[in-house]
Amino acid sequence: MLKKKGHSSKKDNLAVTAVALQDHILHDLQLQNLSVADYSKTKVQKKENRSKSLKKDAKATIDTGLKKSTQSPRVEDPEKEYVLDPKPPPLTLAQKLGLFEPPPLPLSSEEWEKVKQRSILQGDSVQPCPICKEEFELHPQVLLSCSHVFHRACLQAFEKFTNKKTCPLCRKNQYQTRVIHDGARLFKLKCATRIQAYWRGYIVRKWYRNLRKTVPPTDAKLRKKFFEEKIEERKQV
Repeated sequence: MLKKKGHSSKKDNLAVTAVALQDHILHDLQLQNLSVADYSKTKVQKKENRSKSLKKDAKATIDTGLKKSTQSPRVEDPEKEYVLDPKPPPLTLAQKLGLFEPPPLPLSSEEWEKVKQRSILQGDSVQPCPICKEEFELHPQVLLSCSHVFHRACLQAFEKFTNKKTCPLCRKNQYQTRVIHDGARLFKLKCATRIQAYWRGYIVRKWYRNLRKTVPPTDAKLRKKFFEEKIEERKQV
């Protein structure tokens, strides 16, 4: 009897581990926890539900004639950095049993700063996007917890294509993402330096043309031609 009970308990443990592994694989293949997933549809549904509930709970208000002070809407900083990842998913049965490692905890602001410094040292924002091989310019840019940088649209397309959260360069699983604007900042500086260089070149060329009209050259042939032109100009006047 004891042998049969031990044998049945082993079978039960094998069945539990098999179910746990299957459940973990199914959760791993789903796209619910992608960092750059489009949540616009869910937001629209929530807004519609809220509007319906507000219509039901609407009450009559009395107009007192006093004008309400209208507050101007807050303008968000366009260069503000923020984390894209939703809350970490609940642990699967396989993770609770210790068969797989649990998802990493969200990074703190200090940890994100270290990741960003590592990315700056690597020069990821200066180089083109590793997926599309184009410059970042003013397009949205994301920084991964493994310190690699991509276009937000490129990473979103890569996640949908692979159906997993794996870094395209180092293959790290379950990374975290943060929106940064280093590429846009560098592109603005590059454009500003180009505009300044063109303007300075125009000013110098204009100054040199005026200088050639007033100061005679040192070469004998050019000097002779310079004075002949001056004499002809005076004759015309």
